Amino acid sequence: MASNGNSEKNPKTFSCQHHAKNLLKALNQSRKLASLCDTTVQIGKTEVAAQKSVLSAASQYFRAYFSYEAHPDGTGNKTVVDLTPLEISVETFHDILDYIYTSEITLSIDNIQDLFQASDLLLMSDLKNLCCEYLEHCISPQNCVGIREFTARFSSPWVHYKATQYLDKHFRDICFGEEFLGLGSESVKEILTRDELNVKPENEVVIVESIMKWYRYDRTTRAADVKSLLTSCVRTDNLTEESFENLKSDDCEEINVVEFLRNMKGERLLSEPRGTTSVVVVCGGEGFVTRNEDVEVEVKPSFRCVQPYKHTSVKVGKWIELSPMLTPRSGHGLVEVGGYLYAIGGRDNTCRLLNTGERYDPKTNTWTVIPPMNHARVGFGLVAIDHNIYAIGGSNDMTDPMTSMEVFNTFSNEWQTLPDLTMKKVWSAYASVDKKIYVIAGGVIGKFYEAVECYDTRTQTWTSVSPMRERRCDARAVTVEDDIYVMGGFRRIECPSAMHSGHSLKFCGTEVYSTKNDYWVPIPKRGAEPGMCIMHDKSHVEGAVYDGEEILAIGDLDIGTGSDCIRGYNRHVNEWRTVVQNQPPNQRCYQCSLITIPNSMFHRVSAVQETQQM
Repeated sequence: MASNGNSEKNPKTFSCQHHAKNLLKALNQSRKLASLCDTTVQIGKTEVAAQKSVLSAASQYFRAYFSYEAHPDGTGNKTVVDLTPLEISVETFHDILDYIYTSEITLSIDNIQDLFQASDLLLMSDLKNLCCEYLEHCISPQNCVGIREFTARFSSPWVHYKATQYLDKHFRDICFGEEFLGLGSESVKEILTRDELNVKPENEVVIVESIMKWYRYDRTTRAADVKSLLTSCVRTDNLTEESFENLKSDDCEEINVVEFLRNMKGERLLSEPRGTTSVVVVCGGEGFVTRNEDVEVEVKPSFRCVQPYKHTSVKVGKWIELSPMLTPRSGHGLVEVGGYLYAIGGRDNTCRLLNTGERYDPKTNTWTVIPPMNHARVGFGLVAIDHNIYAIGGSNDMTDPMTSMEVFNTFSNEWQTLPDLTMKKVWSAYASVDKKIYVIAGGVIGKFYEAVECYDTRTQTWTSVSPMRERRCDARAVTVEDDIYVMGGFRRIECPSAMHSGHSLKFCGTEVYSTKNDYWVPIPKRGAEPGMCIMHDKSHVEGAVYDGEEILAIGDLDIGTGSDCIRGYNRHVNEWRTVVQNQPPNQRCYQCSLITIPNSMFHRVSAVQETQQM
């Protein structure tokens, strides 16, 4: 066709947004026509008509089956697929077929186990992920043990971790329930020997009582295991005389429990405490140099923690030295996933930008190297959703912003490239809500933004949402339920006199974004109180975390009469308080996070530091 002279010379690609949905709808109609079905799925005596291409596209199991060169009967005929050996019920398979053709499925307590097992057997990872998401929200004292056992058997490490975390925290509500009492002795031992169980030393008798309750549940087969469990699981040095008096000595015919425990108490050394301690950690950054006069500051591998004080008069925190990172980092990302801490990217002492990363294990106080990112980054976002870590934007040459994004699967140890951001900017604030990532404000050289982008991890698409009221760069964000709190950051003062005076940057206040309603509101000050800090450029927010009660702002926070390192915000009454006054020694521009450390390790590193300071 000849050009009319006005049309564009270059080809243009078009996309129909409804094409995939309409195609799926038409395929769903076509499977009801026998003439358009080319295979039969047999389950026992029931036969279900289906389409090879659709089953192959949805399931790796069917894809492998239909791709195999020769059928077992030697005819090459693959029109019948017998699923009877997989023990998938007809009802479950119909539910799966409906999901394949509609992308929708209804999960409930009644069908979740069957659908989970079937999706695992048929290698349908997307359906299995939906089942995992449902199970995670179902965890309760009544089913926690069962979900933990089930997900271990069917290789769902994230839900297994969440169930284990719940078990540790709510052990006293779980240990006398039907699921726990129905466990075998090895499973009971595995649980009761966990250092992370939320059992204080003065409550060690709960461990004894749970063993005896388990024994009474089936006396005939379990009597021989009582002595072994008591020996392996009970930390007898924590048992008090009152505990012994409350125990029944005639519960077990095999041994006298009280006498046995008393003898153990006399023989054993002191044991370490159970449970965990929640701490704020500061990682990397910069500090003054004492051994090289030519350089004033250097990038540090320092890694420290402090225990936030809960509503006490103590304001001076005790910073505990933990194992330093393997690589000094500044401008890096730091995030907690599955009980581990990940430090990724940034720059080192030679200003070399890093694509490397490392993982901290609080149980052993050690760092290990993880696979590198595809791109070196500094000033970027690092956000965790379930077991995935998203590295977002940043810069790879200290000047030009990047739009690339990649995700790290902490179970497969692999990085994967994702769709680019729509805006070039660095030093944004980052948060996630409902499996969506929000990239908030930020800037480029000479320009600051208030724009907010949202990435939906389910659909892998970017959209714009309501912008902030006040543009800013280098702010910090924290999620509380469905809201995002953005704290600090700086913007340019649009005033010639201020720019010439050398004070051209303004410290920004706190704003809250409602993800449900898509709007921003500022947090008002209460009278003459400084709030988070005085609004000038002497303050800087290094990080913000939520501990379940308060939002903790961390950094160099000038409150007029001095400075705080950690300030707590009660969102219900709009009040700030000092949590920790003193800064970590010789460390600034660090990254922050909130993690739980086993009490056994926390007490160990604390004792080492006290000994060194004597």
